[in-house]
Amino acid sequence: MRAKTLAIGLLLACGATAAFADAHGDRQALMRANNAAITAIDDLVTGALKLPEAKKQGQILIDNGARITALFAPGTDQNDPGIKPVLWTDAAGFAAANDKFIADARTVLTAPDRIALAHALVTVQADCAACHRTYRVMPAGRGGRGAPPDQ
Repeated sequence: MRAKTLAIGLLLACGATAAFADAHGDRQALMRANNAAITAIDDLVTGALKLPEAKKQGQILIDNGARITALFAPGTDQNDPGIKPVLWTDAAGFAAANDKFIADARTVLTAPDRIALAHALVTVQADCAACHRTYRVMPAGRGGRGAPPDQ
């Protein structure tokens, strides 16, 4: 019986580790998808304007915004070196930043022309940058200073 309990405990622990690893991978995939959508919108602003395509990319941002809070929920941290500890203690601030991101991404859907789309894009990019400054450890050599000193 004891061996069976230990085996079940190990399986549960392995499953929990895999779930946390998946949360990290899911966060990275979501952020990459957001970057791809923003890049696509930028290409539409500077190139051939296709508002239906811009709206499609804007919807990707909105849909991903709806997933962000769950991907960064308490218990998914697992000492992720890319996340500042403040994210885990400032759930309200993180949720507010995410709500602003979603609201601003919605303006992409209603942009009637290139200028409005460009303004919406700049606002969404500013939302991303503000959130990253507050909650993300910038990797060394990528515009950041690497891991912050002990916080």
